[in-house]
Amino acid sequence: MDDLSKLLPPLLTGKELMARMISLPEYASDFRSLPANERLLKLTDLYRVFIPTTMAVEVYNKLYMMTSMSLKQKGGVTSVRQLNATYKWSHGGDFHGVATGATSATIIGDSGIGKTTCIQTAVGLLGDIIEVDSPYRKVIPVLTVSCPFDASYKGLLCQILISIDETLGTSYYESTQKRTINSQQVLGLVCQICHLYVGTLIIDEIQFLVEHKTGKQLYMMILQLINTACINVLLVGTNECVPFFRQAPQMARRSVGLLYGPLEYGEDFRNICEILFRYQYTAKGNQLTESLSTWLYEHCGGVTASLLALVHDAQEIAILKGKEMLGIETLTEAYNSRMKMLHSYVATRVTTTNLPQTTQIKEKDDPFLPAPSPLLTQVAQRSYTDIVQEAKKLGTDIVSALRKHLTIVEV
Repeated sequence: MDDLSKLLPPLLTGKELMARMISLPEYASDFRSLPANERLLKLTDLYRVFIPTTMAVEVYNKLYMMTSMSLKQKGGVTSVRQLNATYKWSHGGDFHGVATGATSATIIGDSGIGKTTCIQTAVGLLGDIIEVDSPYRKVIPVLTVSCPFDASYKGLLCQILISIDETLGTSYYESTQKRTINSQQVLGLVCQICHLYVGTLIIDEIQFLVEHKTGKQLYMMILQLINTACINVLLVGTNECVPFFRQAPQMARRSVGLLYGPLEYGEDFRNICEILFRYQYTAKGNQLTESLSTWLYEHCGGVTASLLALVHDAQEIAILKGKEMLGIETLTEAYNSRMKMLHSYVATRVTTTNLPQTTQIKEKDDPFLPAPSPLLTQVAQRSYTDIVQEAKKLGTDIVSALRKHLTIVEV
């Protein structure tokens, strides 16, 4: 059989890759003159904006290489031997593994930084179902499932079968609902089907296995799936997974991959802010200044999902309350009223960023900033770290201490 990896779209790099990944909905300045109800509906287009960062490029390359390597293994002599060995094992025989080079990797990072969006974008660039003529079959380059909330290995196996059935129009899941079939046979069936029809398997929300006693059992089943199905598996989750994967050398080796945190305050963050500020649906427009950019970072902690929510909710508030401007006033209101649950997490991130440690309010940078009082000017010369340390010494609430100074801007 021919090398199936040759049927993948060409590997993209550089500007061509960035151009294919970026997603910018249609926008015109005339939208700001539309009725309020229409502007509120169009405001949801903000959630369709995707600006690729270094993380997006690395995720695409990792996924492409894993899928290419997996597809190269399908159809050869080794592949047939593995299928026969899997069939014998699933029906009670001894398992004799075949060295195939299949492996696993991880993408781990904070919630809200865009891991899933980057993966979805990368999967879209790998193309649709691959059709093979000799023998005829359909192959799914990348199949994505979610880890069951209760870390049930049977639940994960069922999810894989259901996803394959939905994609290929088959009925493998129904065949596993017979009373006479046991768990080993279900796993054997999933291994055979994945070996034939799946390139790379992505298991999202893998942090669920950390929260349950059955998590280790599920992880061992995933390793069995990798060794038996001879496909590459990509595990995606949050930082709670790290201690779990470090329990043993063999687990750590299988979990090597990409680790990400929130964006630092730099070119990537400012570029995202500039693009988001192009999508203003308030009646009055506003320019993004350095002070506004810094304020946004301080109140989203470098998490892109929080940044997007801030810009969206501030405009929604501005339209609903007739203020009709995206500025510090509406952004502060959105932060205080819509993001209270995140205040403690944002405060923790801000104290460890590379923002300037001394601050000074400059009214001329942004005409929409409130005029600073002598007290605020005095407080603004202190860093957020100082405020947090003082609150700890006094035994007061850190969030309450920081909330008093949300209108202070670092430039």
